Amino acid sequence: MADAMPEISEACQAADYVLQLTFSDGRRGRMDFTALIESGLPPVFASLLDPAVFAEFRLEHGTLHWHGDLDLAPEYLYFRAFAHEPSLQRQFADWGYLEQQTVHA
Repeated sequence: MADAMPEISEACQAADYVLQLTFSDGRRGRMDFTALIESGLPPVFASLLDPAVFAEFRLEHGTLHWHGDLDLAPEYLYFRAFAHEPSLQRQFADWGYLEQQTVHA
């Protein structure tokens, strides 16, 4: 993958908190937001616990947005969707999502 940050080019809902995402590099992945919403997001995102509110996402300029100016960085969603892909580990480390010493050349 190039050094450019990925953007989301398509997003559709597959289940209450699951989105099918297509990124600008052509990779497609399913992102289950359940654990992220229930435990990993700052309180400002609490409204997303309501499945109806979560379903009101929109795609703007390559990023997922919800009401109240809530959004999630596309590179973070890319990381979450493809965290276990060996070929992307260096890129994730460069973005600061992995400890540098755990990345192998």
